Amino acid sequence: MKNPKPFCSNKKTFKAFVLGADPTNFSDNGKPKQLEFAFGILSDEPRYFNGILRNLNLIGLHLEDVYVQNLVQEYLTEETAKNKDWEKQAEQWLPNLIKEFDEANPGRKKPVLVTAERIMKFLIKDGYKLPKAKDIYSEHADELIYVKPGENKLNRPLFTFYRHQSYSLSGREKYCAFLSELFN
Repeated sequence: MKNPKPFCSNKKTFKAFVLGADPTNFSDNGKPKQLEFAFGILSDEPRYFNGILRNLNLIGLHLEDVYVQNLVQEYLTEETAKNKDWEKQAEQWLPNLIKEFDEANPGRKKPVLVTAERIMKFLIKDGYKLPKAKDIYSEHADELIYVKPGENKLNRPLFTFYRHQSYSLSGREKYCAFLSELFN
C-alpha cells in the first residue's frame, strides 16, 4: 500500500503546518482505505479533514495556506488510539519529518498545528506540562497552548489544534483571535 503524500498547494506561501498522527484507517469495509494525500485531502472521503478545515477557516486560513502531513507516514496495523506502539513508530519517523519540514521552511519559523493530544505528548520535551485536552478546550479555558521551539522535538512553535469534534474552535473567540492574529 502506497503511503499518502503530504498536501501543500504552494510551498512558497503556506503559513502553517498541520500535523496528523498517521494515515491508518479501516473505513473501506473494515480494510484500510488508500489515501492519495494526508487526511484524504482532495478525495471522496473528506471526513478526515472537515473538522480541521472548519477550524482553519475560523482563524482565517484555508487549504491553500497550509502544509499537511502525518508524523508517521505509513499505514499501521492499528489506529492511533488503539496502537500501544505508536510512539515507537513516531520515533522512527521523526527524523524524516524534521528533514521534510526543514526543506519546506528552513528557518523553522512557521508553526505547527498539532491535531491530536497523543502527537503533542510525543513531541513535547520532558518537563513541559501539557494540560489535558478536555481542559484546553473547555468553554472556560483561558490558557492558550503554545509550545515554544526549545520545548519540543520539532524545534518549531507548536499549537494545539485537535481535530475531534469536541475540540471545535467555534465559541473559543480568544484562541481564534490569537491564532488569527498570528497568521493574518
